[in-house]
Amino acid sequence: MKGHLYKFTVEHLEDAKGNAVEQAPLQFEIRNHDDLFSIIDKLDAKMALDKDDTKAFAVGLKLFGEVMMKHRDVELFRAFKPQFAQFMKQLKQS
Repeated sequence: MKGHLYKFTVEHLEDAKGNAVEQAPLQFEIRNHDDLFSIIDKLDAKMALDKDDTKAFAVGLKLFGEVMMKHRDVELFRAFKPQFAQFMKQLKQS
């Protein structure tokens, strides 16, 4: 598959009570057809979110969208595709 290759690392720093958590980081590599850094910059300019929320939103949305496209035959994704497409269209127009 063509696309940009990204490496993600997620570290669980604290639990819901603020206690430190010692757990191995979650790490994975995945391809995405979009330049995530460019998308984050564009969203940062147009949305009234703080920078960390913008990054989380953009990365989460693009990871979800890419998996959904890759597995378009999964019934759950197939059923959600029209709403997702409408959401993306609205996001791009804003």
